[in-house]
Amino acid sequence: MSASSTSTGPLDEALTLLRDGRVMDAEQLMKRTVGEVAEEHGEDSAAWASAQSDMGNVLLRAAQPAWAAECFRAAAAVPVPPGEDPQRLLGYQLNLGIALALSDRLDEGAEALRESRAGRLAFYGREHLGYAYGLEPLADVQLRLGDLAGALEAIEEALPILQRAGHERVASAVALRGLILQAGGHTGPLFPGLADLPDHIVERVATIATVRVRQGVDPSAAHLFVAHLANALRDRLGPDHPATVAAFSALADQARDRGDQVARSAALRRVLAAYDRQDRAEDALSTVLDLAEALRDGGDTEKCLLTYEDAAARARRIGRADRVGQVLFDWGIALQEAGRPSPAAARLGEAVAAARRGDDPELLGHTAAAYGICLQHLGRSEEAREALDEGLSVMDPRADAALAARAHLTALLDGQECGCTTLRSTLEQAYTYHVVSRMPAGLLSRFDARMAGNGFTIDVEFQRRPTEDELRHFNELVQEAHAEVARESRQLAT
Repeated sequence: MSASSTSTGPLDEALTLLRDGRVMDAEQLMKRTVGEVAEEHGEDSAAWASAQSDMGNVLLRAAQPAWAAECFRAAAAVPVPPGEDPQRLLGYQLNLGIALALSDRLDEGAEALRESRAGRLAFYGREHLGYAYGLEPLADVQLRLGDLAGALEAIEEALPILQRAGHERVASAVALRGLILQAGGHTGPLFPGLADLPDHIVERVATIATVRVRQGVDPSAAHLFVAHLANALRDRLGPDHPATVAAFSALADQARDRGDQVARSAALRRVLAAYDRQDRAEDALSTVLDLAEALRDGGDTEKCLLTYEDAAARARRIGRADRVGQVLFDWGIALQEAGRPSPAAARLGEAVAAARRGDDPELLGHTAAAYGICLQHLGRSEEAREALDEGLSVMDPRADAALAARAHLTALLDGQECGCTTLRSTLEQAYTYHVVSRMPAGLLSRFDARMAGNGFTIDVEFQRRPTEDELRHFNELVQEAHAEVARESRQLAT
């Protein structure tokens, strides 16, 4: 019985079990298969090595690389009979190296991959695809080990082979080379040669690079990497190509996560310009709202409010009542946060009117509740009561917004203060505690946080000059504190 007839059926069945989520059944099936092949052919046979390899592949797909590595190791240990094609062994060695690397056994993985590389070079020759297949995984492991020279040498050797063959793996190799170049401090382009690749390969480079940069790359380095990628795609595919727009969108998301609102705004403006050129009104409106949020989080109140005004005009041109209502609601809340209650009330009133024309009771409820609270803070009690009643009549009574609206309505009916001043003080104390409690003793002489408009102002005095690391830590804590209380502060504004 041949190795293929022994293992092909069980392998297909095991992969089907994995797709159905039956991981243990797939593993048990492959274990039985290996045992049966051992009884029939012996553990030094090519059939047994093939069965071990099949089991390793199933285990890799089941996210068990350590166990898979032992299967590939067993397969690779079976001697190749004299005169027999060594391609199977080369495949086992390659998979062993990959599985070891996935298990974070990088030194062992690199050793197995170097052995595979040497065997592939001897069998295929330096210009063959079969040789190139072993170079990219080796370069990846060398990058993770910090052997940047070795990694760059391997990937630079693989790329021309893959490119001459027109193989799609050139995309992952180009993405990996970019990571290696950046890790080595390369000051030039990270994605040279995109002009020599067809569009569909360049698009795959974009997809793979965006995924790869999320895997253990420092956030600052990842942001620079995606910036290089986005600019390279803009130059190669054009500013309006979906891959380019997606890269600038990813750049904006990274900047948001890092708290870099300037970079976030710049990337969003690129995306917005592309959508405007293509008359993609809905996508453009969503991007304008993201831009307004970035400007708000960056403390640029005036530009934030102007951007909401632009968003409202765009929403009206689209003509959907729900979109108009949502944008006016967001604009009203931004005005509240900026300490402009009268204009906020006007926008929220318009939002309620738009929401009534739509068919989204949740939007109407939230908008009416926010409008009522705003009116209550302005002392317009009768109008506030009507708006709060309308909001509560359509909202889920368990929602946080409903609880806030009910508390305000109760205070209104009882002739009491709504308690927002107390909540404001609580938020300021939470902000201050988050920073002070996490700073080294003896560094801060004074730290106070006060709510102001759409954010916080801080008053800080150091007992001594902080080191660069201490100052970086302080800035990170300030950003964390802002994020931690931002949601609660926005609820206060409503």
